[in-house]
Amino acid sequence: MPPDIEIIVGTYEEYLLGYQLSASPEEAAPAAAKLKLKQTFADKSHAGSIKSVAVQGPWVASGGSDDRIFVYDMRTRKQSQILLSHAGTVNTLQFSPDLTHLLSGSADGHMIATRVGSWSIEGDWKKAHAGQPVTHISCHPSSKLALSLGGDQVLNTWNLVKGRVAYKTNLKSKTTLGSQPDCLSWSTQGDHFTLSGPLCLEIWDIKSAHVVRRCKMPAKPICVAWLDGNECLAGLENGSIAWISLNDEEEASPIIIAAHEARVKAMAYLNESLATVSSAGEIKVWRIDLEERELEEIASTNMDCRPTGLGLLDLGQFGNARPLGQSIKVESKPKAKAEPGQTTKPAAPRGFVTIEYEQDEKQETEEESATTPKSKQKPKQKKKEAEKAPQGKPEDSSDESNSSEEDSEDFSDSDSDASNDGGHGKRRPPKRKQPPTPSSKRKVKQQKKK
Repeated sequence: MPPDIEIIVGTYEEYLLGYQLSASPEEAAPAAAKLKLKQTFADKSHAGSIKSVAVQGPWVASGGSDDRIFVYDMRTRKQSQILLSHAGTVNTLQFSPDLTHLLSGSADGHMIATRVGSWSIEGDWKKAHAGQPVTHISCHPSSKLALSLGGDQVLNTWNLVKGRVAYKTNLKSKTTLGSQPDCLSWSTQGDHFTLSGPLCLEIWDIKSAHVVRRCKMPAKPICVAWLDGNECLAGLENGSIAWISLNDEEEASPIIIAAHEARVKAMAYLNESLATVSSAGEIKVWRIDLEERELEEIASTNMDCRPTGLGLLDLGQFGNARPLGQSIKVESKPKAKAEPGQTTKPAAPRGFVTIEYEQDEKQETEEESATTPKSKQKPKQKKKEAEKAPQGKPEDSSDESNSSEEDSEDFSDSDSDASNDGGHGKRRPPKRKQPPTPSSKRKVKQQKKK
């Protein structure tokens, strides 16, 4: 039986991806068979790379470089809310374990607590780290405390009940942590938390507020996952996983396990299963043996994207209904419905509007006159002569105009054209009649007077 987990991965390519484990039906021995990872959804709502992912209960949240936070309800597998509370890249997201608030930190220096459900802002600390970007947030299992790191290299301990900083720890003097401390994470019981430097991982005790274990690493720690209150795993830049146990002596070196060829970008632990993803986009799922401190690979796939964050969704909370293959639905504007007797037509392609000028008309007439034979051009010449006739001879001009009209009528006759072409010529459309000339108007007036 595959583990009831769904892997949620955020990527640089703006995609939020989901993967589930499934057993191949043709395998005879399912216990020893290797499971397969199948993609369940791919959502591209962000307009920039996804920088943080948070999963807790039925909720999934993703924050990106487009300053927005998208919240998904995995019970209905629909996009639930879009939060526009930040004015900078959302660097970190964290749900409180009691699912009452969503904590977010951004490059604008704000740390915001949003109420889950109503999605209203209940706390906005504008200068959580002296105006510097908030880079990491980790919430205590009791949901009463939280830790945050920022660009000022100060570790803040927050009292979430009162909504203020309880105390600050300056990390600038900690040479082992370097200029950018990383891997801030609480243990499952909340007695310890981790901080990492370039080649070092430190485990702090919450009661004494001091380091209880400092481990040297062969490569830079990138991410951390706690298995229980004493066992901790760290993903390294060289693709290995370091197993650290507080039950060992202080000077004991961690166990190094080969995992990926590229660096381990993110990892998460849930339901006795560990999921890791490398910078090359390779996802692996491991079965953990706590007694032997070993990792057994049970599934792997390549998603062809560069990951930024990873979270695990517990499918056991949804009962027997495993939403395999259901994509996340994003509400869109309704399209116009066609009538019962009509079929929907695709949108017509955009055309070009042409504007005709008098010069174009003159050119067309000149081209037509050049293509027509001379015998057919005589009526037009007669019309021009009638127009140019002097006004002192109205009768002559009127006769010429009448004759030109008669000629034009004879020219428009299709019988003559058909006879010349042997009966195969095309019927020519009748030509427009010319407007009456001043001489013809005078003749009509004289006839009316008579």
